[in-house]
Amino acid sequence: MTVCDDFDLAEDLLKGFTRSAIRTKVLLSLKDGELTAGDLERLLGTRASTILHAVKDMIESGTVVRGLRGYTLTNTGRIQALMLSRLLSAIVVLEKHKDFWRTHDISAIPDDLLVDIGLLRDGEIVSGDPAAILRTQQIFVSQLISSRSIYGVSPIIIPEYPTAIDTAVKNGAHVELVLTAPIVEIVAREYRDILKDILRKDNFELYRLDAEVRAAFTVIDSSLSLGLFRLDGGYDIGHDLICTGPGAREWGMRLFLHHKKRAERITSI
Repeated sequence: MTVCDDFDLAEDLLKGFTRSAIRTKVLLSLKDGELTAGDLERLLGTRASTILHAVKDMIESGTVVRGLRGYTLTNTGRIQALMLSRLLSAIVVLEKHKDFWRTHDISAIPDDLLVDIGLLRDGEIVSGDPAAILRTQQIFVSQLISSRSIYGVSPIIIPEYPTAIDTAVKNGAHVELVLTAPIVEIVAREYRDILKDILRKDNFELYRLDAEVRAAFTVIDSSLSLGLFRLDGGYDIGHDLICTGPGAREWGMRLFLHHKKRAERITSI
């Protein structure tokens, strides 16, 4: 069965989402639990008669049932609501930062995380002139030093970061880094004393990735900083996506683990 065959089977359902905004909003509103007609009227800002007409159709289609005091989703309806909510969040992220996603290489992000890109909806692009970028880097370095946990993947090196990581490890932070092979060589050569010291620490782990990765990102405590390469092949140091919240951290950790499992741990130099 091809994707076109799948579409033919699902076409009526997909049209149902787009044809009736009321039904779609009812579906999404009931995602988190049972609501009365009055609750739905307040949430949707629509007359109760209009909502009840949509609910009647949804009961007949098997997505909504009557509950103890109002209406609730069937199993099928809940699954549809969760899938639609994920899609809407992804659309919001892509529209909010469309230039960022359109002009950068996303090959470092696996498909399952691209599907869940809506988890990054609480994010902002940090960009600007060189002075502004420098200030942003300085702020991020201070956040690194004070973080309780740091998970990073990088094919680049920024001079201030090794010292910041050293300080964070000595402050008790749990730190895991995945660096590409060329960056490991640079760090081992130019920051040898720092690296030898923190490799002895139980709260520091270093991994070498013998493959190209077209992203540099760091997950610290409850935030994610994501930088990507431009489509022309150069790393875009002038634009970072900074995301906060548990959803962004979950997304960032999944991306980190994706690359970590392809890497080899380094215990000494």
